[in-house]
Amino acid sequence: MRDKLILDTGAILLYFAGDNRIKELFDHITTGKAEAYTSEVNIAEFYYKTCEKFGREVADIRNLSIRHSKITILGIDGKLTRIAGSIKCAYRDKISLADAYTLAATKVLGGTLITTDHQLAELKLVQTKLLQIP
Repeated sequence: MRDKLILDTGAILLYFAGDNRIKELFDHITTGKAEAYTSEVNIAEFYYKTCEKFGREVADIRNLSIRHSKITILGIDGKLTRIAGSIKCAYRDKISLADAYTLAATKVLGGTLITTDHQLAELKLVQTKLLQIP
């Protein structure tokens, strides 16, 4: 059985920054040793953060790159929204709505959250691999 990896926005940003820790995980995704997921909310966050730093053209190219990769992008549906809303309600001051969706997706899929956010790891709501940003 392949590992299920749920990528938060920080993990995707690290990939495009050339971080070797995430590159190894992406190699597993590319070769089929692992399945990868993220949500449309994370893609929106990735897009705007990339756009802010590098401009719209780079954001468009990277957005297409992710969409044509082996990462499954989860749409927003009623089940995911209810779980994300419940998580956000419980941890309203500690996490963003995007983080709540990421945690909800991880719960639904039963995978491992790959994150750069120590607050998400500290919540211990799901299995987490924390990638520290130097």
